[in-house]
Amino acid sequence: MFNTRGFTLIELLVVVLIIGILAAVALPQYFKAVERSKAGEALSLIGSIRQAQERYRFGTPNNVYTDDYAMLDITLNNIDGTAATGTSLRTNNFTIVLGEDAVVATRVIGAGESYVLSQDYITGITTCTESGVSICDNLKVSKGGD
Repeated sequence: MFNTRGFTLIELLVVVLIIGILAAVALPQYFKAVERSKAGEALSLIGSIRQAQERYRFGTPNNVYTDDYAMLDITLNNIDGTAATGTSLRTNNFTIVLGEDAVVATRVIGAGESYVLSQDYITGITTCTESGVSICDNLKVSKGGD
């Protein structure tokens, strides 16, 4: 007599609820994984810059680091495609600055959320300092002050 094919409203609501719970758990993990990959890009880049700084220092008679990307033996391009010169380099995700004793990569995620990765020229130690975001614990680097 009655047509028993199909789903009841309760069954559909249960499925939607389960999907919502799975999404609530999975999305934050996804965003953390994406941010780790962006940080990995920066770590690779600042490591290359540090090595170029070491080669520059050993090739100069005064044994100092440069504050100009144009003086390094690697070519780095800004987000607009121009070659990096001066102390600042702008990529899709980071602003990377040549300091006196370290190369510093800063990422601003949103209002009040940012983190800074810095690698010391001499020791090669990389530190991470965060503000309003939890990324440093997921990276294999030293954690700086908050």
